[in-house]
Amino acid sequence: MVLKEGEHIIFEIRRHWYVLARESSVIVLMALLPLFLLGGFNYFGLSESFFMPILALCSGWLALLWTLFFVVWTNYYLDVWIITDERIVDIEQFSLFSRDISEFRMDRVQDLTVEVKGMIPTLLGFGNLHVQTAGMHHEFHIMEIPNPYEVKDRITRIHDQAVEKAHEHSHGGL
Repeated sequence: MVLKEGEHIIFEIRRHWYVLARESSVIVLMALLPLFLLGGFNYFGLSESFFMPILALCSGWLALLWTLFFVVWTNYYLDVWIITDERIVDIEQFSLFSRDISEFRMDRVQDLTVEVKGMIPTLLGFGNLHVQTAGMHHEFHIMEIPNPYEVKDRITRIHDQAVEKAHEHSHGGL
């Protein structure tokens, strides 16, 4: 992302760590399967001629799961909102080779809505933030962010400063 002249990054928002843990938990459970397979090798008394092919199969399985975890982590890490003093940049990573980048000026923000649904989001303090803007793409969402009320307040303060700055600029500093 290229910043405009005089523009400064205020903060970045990524999804809550729980999202990564939730998506990774399935991979961790799948990684335990080879342990049961190798444990069954001893329990059922299979001959040693089966051990090397089963070990190779288990190693391939774990390598595949490691690759899958890398994809999950990459999608988690690269899905980010960047808040500057002039705009909000929404980088939404869908897969390794697919992402959308949208941006809107801070002074175009019209409404910010926080949504926290469920017991786990309430206990861990994460939720969704909806930003409505003036223009064609009138609503943006960032899902499952930590401290959504605090983020809303910070964006509101930055928005107020951006509107004041735009007003001063349009009236020649009067």
